Amino acid sequence: MSSILKVDTIQNTGGTTGLTIDSSGAILKPVLPYGQFSGPSSTVTGPNIITFAGNIITGGGMTADTSNHRMIVPIAGLYVVGFHQLLDNYNDYTSILLRKNGSNIAGSTAQAPVNHAYGAFGHHRIIELAASDYIEWYCTSGVIYAGSTNYSNHYIYLLG
Repeated sequence: MSSILKVDTIQNTGGTTGLTIDSSGAILKPVLPYGQFSGPSSTVTGPNIITFAGNIITGGGMTADTSNHRMIVPIAGLYVVGFHQLLDNYNDYTSILLRKNGSNIAGSTAQAPVNHAYGAFGHHRIIELAASDYIEWYCTSGVIYAGSTNYSNHYIYLLG
């Protein structure tokens, strides 16, 4: 025996929409947590946290802590965290790693070679986070280009 359930919207008992199915069959999840920022606005020489410069976008309950330059997740789950970063390194390797609650995340370091000025590199990971955990992007060595708001983006979003 088969059944067909016909609905356009699924809500919780409080009325919050968790899922919408449009007429083409696309599934929309309006409260999916996500965040993105560009930057930094000034040169970052490692070791140092990569600062938010602008173009900060958040939704689904994600918090951008602009004082401490971190994204705070609203719910537990698996998150995709990554970046695409413009460099300014002539004399040293540039390394960036992801940190969870102030601690390095194993296996999350990306490194660009010496003499890679104005080149770009990126990295991403899937990380399990609990509600209220925060993520920082951290330059461990080298130099990140100042004024890279048009070229560098850092992001996080709930995978599931």
